[in-house]
Amino acid sequence: MADETVVVQELWPQVLEAVKKRRRFTWILLSQNANVSFYDGATLTLAWVNQGAVDNFVSSDSVPVLEAVLEEVLSRPAAVESVLEQTPPAPLYSMPASTAVPAHAPAATAALPPRPAASAVSTLHRVLGQTAFLMYEQGNSEAAALLADVGNVELIPGNCSGGWAAVLIVSPYLVPRFTDEVLAAIQPVFVHVAGRHGLQVDGVSAALALPEIGDDWRQILQAELDKEAASEQASKTHTKEASSAVGREDLVKGQASECTRYGKTTGRRCRRQVAEWPAYDDLPSPVAACAGHLTPEEREALEQARNRRGKENRARWAELAAREASGGVPEPAANPSFASRPCIGQCTSQERAWGHDSDGASMSCANCDNWVCVSCGQAQVEGVLEFCADCSERESLYDPEPEWERQYDGEVDTGPNPHVRLTAMVNDLVKATGATHREVNARLNRRIGVISRVGADEQAIRRAASAARAWLDQLDSST
Repeated sequence: MADETVVVQELWPQVLEAVKKRRRFTWILLSQNANVSFYDGATLTLAWVNQGAVDNFVSSDSVPVLEAVLEEVLSRPAAVESVLEQTPPAPLYSMPASTAVPAHAPAATAALPPRPAASAVSTLHRVLGQTAFLMYEQGNSEAAALLADVGNVELIPGNCSGGWAAVLIVSPYLVPRFTDEVLAAIQPVFVHVAGRHGLQVDGVSAALALPEIGDDWRQILQAELDKEAASEQASKTHTKEASSAVGREDLVKGQASECTRYGKTTGRRCRRQVAEWPAYDDLPSPVAACAGHLTPEEREALEQARNRRGKENRARWAELAAREASGGVPEPAANPSFASRPCIGQCTSQERAWGHDSDGASMSCANCDNWVCVSCGQAQVEGVLEFCADCSERESLYDPEPEWERQYDGEVDTGPNPHVRLTAMVNDLVKATGATHREVNARLNRRIGVISRVGADEQAIRRAASAARAWLDQLDSST
């Protein structure tokens, strides 16, 4: 058995390294607080420096982590047991000779523990920081955040003989957040860390920080009270004047637009918008606070004021509806009819005048509400997609056959990529006829019976491609 214990002691650094890779918190506990005491081939007994470290090792679920590593390193499962070291720890505080208990003193008399030295008190801040980091590594982020907000740590005599209790000094708004559950989670870690630094701490509590005052505190306090009283009186006067000016159902205009109360967690003034609170003479006055900072009594008064205003609004709307039903409210005036703009003899398309690139811009006049020639864009015509006399004469040179003006009913194009081939044939027609792309496309659209091919389906594109092919064939046969 002794040989197996020696083997495990030699392998202990390797075990700690494997534990460190799995969980750093377990590695900290084992490397700084435990040693291999005995191993019988099935159970590993660890000797711990104090009971706080043992409790922390068990409560943090570190036992399964160590057992898994032992099975990996030793190639066989091993249970873990914990015992305290047989040698008692050295006294944490030396009792001065002047305060030693006399030999003839009664045995039942318990002297207060000696107060730690100044160096021990300064160590409390390091204990606080290490406790916060350990709580964070254990996954308790809430407790770690609360410890980060602690301003100071004080020691007072504890309940147990010979020990001290740590008091966490925090702002008043943080005291309610240090609940019994939070302190129960912080205490074992804090006690363990304090013991590592030679401080005997047996309890942890939270208390609010005392205000800093000087010899002139009375004068300062009286000045603050006078200032608060004057501000409150001015607010009440302004609220009363604003309430009587705007009416019973309106909000008080004189109250602050932002909440004037302070957050419980941050301790800073709240900047949210104040709750909408209607003012009535026979109801409690509105307060400059948001909905989240209203007390239950204030919230009840707010709901009462809102309910009254809602009832008044519903009565007002019902009265208005009754007046409309009885003809007491005149009907709104009808919109004036649309009057078309007369032609002034300067017709030009919106495309030429304003640079619009839509299909309708090439046929709509910019100076009146008439249509213009789809080809030149400068002559008035009777309908959409029509040519003026000059453009019609020029168009006839490209189309001597009268049946060209009729809708194309020939064979529909069935080749692949109709969009690409149609674009190529339009370019060929522009080169062959000398016309513009707009004129060629307008003629193709008129041939297949559409105003525009924007968003057209594939069938319309194929019909346009067939019409363009027929036009090219006609031009080839005429040359």
